[in-house]
Amino acid sequence: MKALHRNILDRLDQIINDTGKHIHDFIDDPHAFTRKRFLDAATVIKTTINMQGKDLTSELFRAFGQKAIKNNDKVVSTSAYVQRKGSRR
Repeated sequence: MKALHRNILDRLDQIINDTGKHIHDFIDDPHAFTRKRFLDAATVIKTTINMQGKDLTSELFRAFGQKAIKNNDKVVSTSAYVQRKGSRR
């Protein structure tokens, strides 16, 4: 059964990545997601799907905080996430 779950999750990840690569088929703004950024379309979609109903700051820290601390970098700000998420339809 675990192999089935792994296959489903791998397929979902592949679908999200493919959607991210072809994001302009799904949005109206031709300028959205054109520059290479940390929060690309696939990352925004995955982060949104994985949210657990907590406040946005906590969710972003859960998603990006450990990596940011490890790399001595900044955590994705709430403002940056909302702006990127607003880039879609």
